[in-house]
Amino acid sequence: MAKGRKKITVWQGFLAGSVLSLGVYLAGLLLTTLLLVKGTLPEGGSVPAVAVLCVLSTLAGGVLTVRLTRRRAGGVLTAILFLFVLVLAGLGFWEEIAWLGHGGILMLCGLAGGLLAGAAMPKVRRRRN
Repeated sequence: MAKGRKKITVWQGFLAGSVLSLGVYLAGLLLTTLLLVKGTLPEGGSVPAVAVLCVLSTLAGGVLTVRLTRRRAGGVLTAILFLFVLVLAGLGFWEEIAWLGHGGILMLCGLAGGLLAGAAMPKVRRRRN
C-alpha cells in the first residue's frame, strides 16, 4: 500500500461515488434550468441536455467508485444506485414515470455512463509473491 493512502471499505467507495453522481446531477440541473430561463438553451433541447447530464453524472460517480474500490463492476452498480434514487424521487413527486417516453431514455443513458466508468478502469494485474 502506498504511503499516505488511506484504505477505505467497499461501501464507502459506493457511497462516495453515489454522492458525487447525485451532486453532479443536481448542479447540472441547476445550470440547465438557468440556461432555459435565460433563453440560451431552447425548450426542445432540455431533454437531450438532461440525457447528457445523466451520462456525465453516472460516469463521474462510477469512475470514482471504480478507482476507490478497484472493482470494475462498481461503475454499473453505482449507476444502478443512482438511477434507483432518481426513480424513487420521480415516483415520490409525480407518482408515475413515462417508461416508454423520456424516462426510459434517461435510464438507458444512466446505465451507459456506468458501463463507460467500468470500461475506463485499466485492468489491474496482481503481483504474485
